[in-house]
Amino acid sequence: MPEGSARAYLRDLPNAELHLFEDGGHWLLETHLDEVARLSRDFLERNQR
Repeated sequence: MPEGSARAYLRDLPNAELHLFEDGGHWLLETHLDEVARLSRDFLERNQR
């Protein structure tokens, strides 16, 4: 999604995190799977109920 649209989530979801990949695109998981998985795991571990 465009950066502006992604940033809009931060207004509505105060606990959200936004990580922008300079060369990310439609196939982000194909090109950056390890980094996305690490960021996702870290976020989920810090936000468990």
